[in-house]
Amino acid sequence: MLADRPEAAGFYRSRSHWHETAAPCAPEPPLRGHMRVDVCVLGGGVTGLSTAYHLACASSGTRVALLEAEVAGYGASGRNAGQLLVTFGGGDLGAQVRRHGAEKVGQALTYVNEGIEAMKSVAATEGFDYDFRETGYLKAALRVEGDAEIERYQRIFEQVGHGGHLHYLNPSQVEEELHSPLIGGALYDPRGGQFNPLKLVRGLRAAALRRGVQLFENSPVATIGTDGPRVRVETGQGALEADRLVLATNAYTHLLGGAQALGLTRAQYPLIVRGTITEPLSEADWQAAGWPRRSGVNILSQLFFSFAPTAQGGMLWVGGYNTHAPSDRALMPEVHAPLRSSKVVGTFFPRLAHLKTAQTWGGPISITADWTPHLGVARDPRILYACGCWGHGMAIGFRNGRTLAELALSPDGEASRLWLFARAKRRWPPFLLSSAVARKVIYDRRRGNRRIAAKMTPRLDLDA
Repeated sequence: MLADRPEAAGFYRSRSHWHETAAPCAPEPPLRGHMRVDVCVLGGGVTGLSTAYHLACASSGTRVALLEAEVAGYGASGRNAGQLLVTFGGGDLGAQVRRHGAEKVGQALTYVNEGIEAMKSVAATEGFDYDFRETGYLKAALRVEGDAEIERYQRIFEQVGHGGHLHYLNPSQVEEELHSPLIGGALYDPRGGQFNPLKLVRGLRAAALRRGVQLFENSPVATIGTDGPRVRVETGQGALEADRLVLATNAYTHLLGGAQALGLTRAQYPLIVRGTITEPLSEADWQAAGWPRRSGVNILSQLFFSFAPTAQGGMLWVGGYNTHAPSDRALMPEVHAPLRSSKVVGTFFPRLAHLKTAQTWGGPISITADWTPHLGVARDPRILYACGCWGHGMAIGFRNGRTLAELALSPDGEASRLWLFARAKRRWPPFLLSSAVARKVIYDRRRGNRRIAAKMTPRLDLDA
């Protein structure tokens, strides 16, 4: 099998920029034969590894196993935008306040920030580096739309108790820093920053192994059985029984054998998104370009973009609604050829117009019908799950890992009273209908985005 061969360590390098930057990591052997543990975790991304790690830390006598279908970090945890933001769910934050109330949304943002702080603490304790640069980040307006959206964003943050973290930069100040003809005013949040998500995953993976977690990679799950006294998980080569099961499979949850019986087939929907990184700039080039904070820039508009300098010197960007809804259940990694010749970076930042694209990649994120991350229990009370991070899963996923570990060890403990866990969750309609709805939304968004782009000076070409 591929996971048993030495060359497997470099096999995933085409999957994202992060697989190019992290050191090779030999996969752990797949599950073979039969074994029994106290808690089994499915999914080797940040949520699953954080769950396994916190389980091992909380109780040294707890037998913990983690099964990953590919290798740790294969999914969204190894191919995201490389920013840590204090944000929550999908869509408009004001709509989240209308759904859940200001107090709960404020608690959710605090919960996300706790995830960022927990990353720093665990990395320091375990002695690994994940290229974290606590630069903060900018939420910026498009010049053509004015500052109304960031003013509304600031009011919402004040309403939920987080307004004290935001600092307003007027358009002239932003122009002085970024030299962009397209960006207006911005809000600076000093929390968060840039990091290497795969280095985080690899560091957490090593820490979990040191603490006694049994990791099985290249171990896709065929079925989940709940008829016996313990939950039974079967792969192509082995079987595992556990008292508790944690599903940390996010965008892949609907593909699990047994997902329908557990009531999870429609808990989330996978949405394909794409990322692009430029060739690296030298330090002199960066100084000439400006960007004194080296903070990520996130556009507050229907025409969303995210730009972030990386530790290797490149500019990583996502956005422009380069996304699509899968029409079937296949979720293979992909690239999007037009992104290779995109002029987006040069149009937003003329001083970076000479940069060439180094790599593009794509894959699914997990979205929910109620625009809110799901953290809950399946139809079988022995099975916990988390999904639907809306492309912001690293911070909340890390924090969810601690919560899931606490719930696995103490189902009626304090973690069970978190509103994110206790709330009623809305499900998607059947897959074909969900796909049709998602494609219609994407089509409408693209039309709207082109109208916005056509008003910009210089004009932003979303197709080149």
